[in-house]
Amino acid sequence: MVLDVFVPVRLLVLHILLGHADLAVEKVIDAGVKVFEDVFFQRVALRPGGKLRCILGKAWIVYRRGGVDHSVVVIEHKAGVGHKRDSFLILFIKVLPKLLRKDLIAEAKALEVQRKGKYPPLHTATFRITHANIFGKTLAQLQLRSMTGAVISRIKHKDRTSIPVAQTILHEGDMIKAVGNDKSLEQLALLVGERVENDLPFGSTQELQSLLVTNKNVINKSLGYLNLQRTFNCTVTRVRRSGIDLSPEPELMLKFGDKLMVAGEKEDIKELGQVFGNDEKKLSDTDFFPIAAGIVLGVLFGKLNISFSDSFSFSPGLTGGILIVALILSAIGKTGPIIWSMSGSANQLLRQIGLLLFLAEVGTSAGVNLVSTFQESGWTLFGIGMAITMAPMIVAVLFGYFVFKIHILDLIGTIAGGMTSTPGLAAADSMSDSSAPSIAYATVYPIAMVFLILFIQFIAALIV
Repeated sequence: MVLDVFVPVRLLVLHILLGHADLAVEKVIDAGVKVFEDVFFQRVALRPGGKLRCILGKAWIVYRRGGVDHSVVVIEHKAGVGHKRDSFLILFIKVLPKLLRKDLIAEAKALEVQRKGKYPPLHTATFRITHANIFGKTLAQLQLRSMTGAVISRIKHKDRTSIPVAQTILHEGDMIKAVGNDKSLEQLALLVGERVENDLPFGSTQELQSLLVTNKNVINKSLGYLNLQRTFNCTVTRVRRSGIDLSPEPELMLKFGDKLMVAGEKEDIKELGQVFGNDEKKLSDTDFFPIAAGIVLGVLFGKLNISFSDSFSFSPGLTGGILIVALILSAIGKTGPIIWSMSGSANQLLRQIGLLLFLAEVGTSAGVNLVSTFQESGWTLFGIGMAITMAPMIVAVLFGYFVFKIHILDLIGTIAGGMTSTPGLAAADSMSDSSAPSIAYATVYPIAMVFLILFIQFIAALIV
């Protein structure tokens, strides 16, 4: 006789620590494990004459040994056991910055400056062509863009200012306006001539305008592929993404919501704006189809059960399935007409609503039987649960902060992800406006989930 027995994961661990080794007296013939709402799935083979009794949320396997009936409690679901862990985790995350004497608001600002430092700020500068070795040569021959990284946005020859193209010829005394970081502008000065303080205003038919990328057809296309200079006689001087100015490298892939600074003739820029979309309204609109499709794909992926052997199988579960699919789709960015991304405001709204509903459900379900749980188990279950929860977090802080020097915001996100605790992530997000905890959580969570499943199967193998 084969029974499917569902055992809360942490109750199984508690039973083992409390010395209830007879929890698994029956042979485990299929150690398939599924994680869904912290539930351990175990298939048990009963001896002849064995039977399963269930009453009031408890289940016993009853079998005969030496003519005497024996019973073992295999399920004793105590509502709130898992939620106490989340309470400890939230308390730990709230207290940790104070113990380390860290101001999370200041740390968030410092981290933002540090990460922006990876992308040197862009500046503009004007140069006079004085080096004789480039007189009479075209921009295509000189390859100034690839050699220095600077972008030439306009050129003045005698009294005429124009937007440069590949066939533009440089003459002695010409003036050029370039955009780039300090290093690229210094290299450009070495190649073309002296740097001057004069400005180069646009002509009456030219302008510098910002264009928003909202057209699905150009998303995930590189600037080199679009070849805007040859097609529209326009030059992209910089790309602003998530508050950071990026140099318009030819291999740079455009993303939804990018803001491009474009120099060119007014009519050409107007035509180019239609190609990019340049529709601010689309930035605030939310397309619910990608969200719904991603959730459905995540649920289906979470239901997969991959068996590697008779005693080892893997299933990502509901939460893990949706998270893994979301990570994959966000990396893809776009599939045909579907854009796997959301605007910042829509993303924040859905996150807050999701966490609110999750915490409301957790609170109501945990609070119903919280008192009865304490009355039945007393402080023993509470103390062991606290020890199991606190031990890995303390180890994570000791190694993560003091040994590997992980930033405090990344650390609290890593701890929440390592404990697979969504309420912990909510607590971390409420303490700072930085996205660092969420990024760390999403990075660590899939790994923690896989190891949780493997560790459960390891425990099941030990107690058989």
